Amino acid sequence: MLASVWYPLDYFKLSFGSRDSFKPIANFVSQHLVVDNGPNAVPLLSQLSALPTTEQVKLQRLVKKLINWVPYRFIRPMFALEARGLHDPKVNALVIASANASTRAPYRFEGDSIVIHDLWLQYLQQHQAILRGFTCWHLVRFLQKNNPNVTGLTEKLEKPGLRDLAAANGFWKSYLHAHSELTCIYSGQLVTATNLSLDHFLPWSFVAHDQLWNIIPTPKSINSAKNNLLPSLERYFEPFAQLQFDAFQFHAAKGHSKLLEDYHLLFAKDLATIQKMAYSQFREEIHRQVVPRLQTAQNLGFTYPFEYNLASKVPSLSQ
Repeated sequence: MLASVWYPLDYFKLSFGSRDSFKPIANFVSQHLVVDNGPNAVPLLSQLSALPTTEQVKLQRLVKKLINWVPYRFIRPMFALEARGLHDPKVNALVIASANASTRAPYRFEGDSIVIHDLWLQYLQQHQAILRGFTCWHLVRFLQKNNPNVTGLTEKLEKPGLRDLAAANGFWKSYLHAHSELTCIYSGQLVTATNLSLDHFLPWSFVAHDQLWNIIPTPKSINSAKNNLLPSLERYFEPFAQLQFDAFQFHAAKGHSKLLEDYHLLFAKDLATIQKMAYSQFREEIHRQVVPRLQTAQNLGFTYPFEYNLASKVPSLSQ
């Protein structure tokens, strides 16, 4: 269960509502294990085996509290008439007895295990694609209710996969070729073709897209240090906006209209109108888009503010 909800709950920091019982468990895992969320990482269930034995025991205790209820609550509606008016402990006993005596429910109980009935197993295997779509649809509706200001929910239901950054690479490599003096907005270090990395100003784990208005070039080490932290607007918004403006104008002048579609979508203006903007107007437009998104991300639990410490060359978080 924990492995299934880990990415929407912890990596993407979505809310499952005020009565969410998984959040304390996810917090426990985060406090005791650095989870590898990379697209090629082993499944979370396998990573949990790296926890010390004492911590695994504590985790099992936390999960056991859910196991005391979830397998029974899930199929309780199938025995609604029989369970009417009964208290929870008696309902659990009734559910066990009823599920073991018939195939009305998908599974029966054997000790600490559940065993899927043969007819249900055949049904689930035959219709799993439809059932998975049905489940995901209702999960998105549930998450939308509890995360009304969050976009890209359909991309936040499971572990992130490999992303195609070919357009962003071409966008910034072309700009870098013509601007060899380009420096990182966080560290001031020179950005070169050798150390080039693409940073999502607002973390990808929040925006769940690779639109160019949110991507800037940094050295690889700086990108790793920033990770999924929210950048300090006080320190970094001005150079971010200036770099975005310069890059947009560079590609607009070359007629790369296809590359600039992300700005058209963000500003809801045609590219010719954006190209005519003075920097002050461009800055105001992008500020109007970035600030509310950053505030929403902060409310969800993304850490703010990230500031790169030039003296020690490590990231720092202001209090």
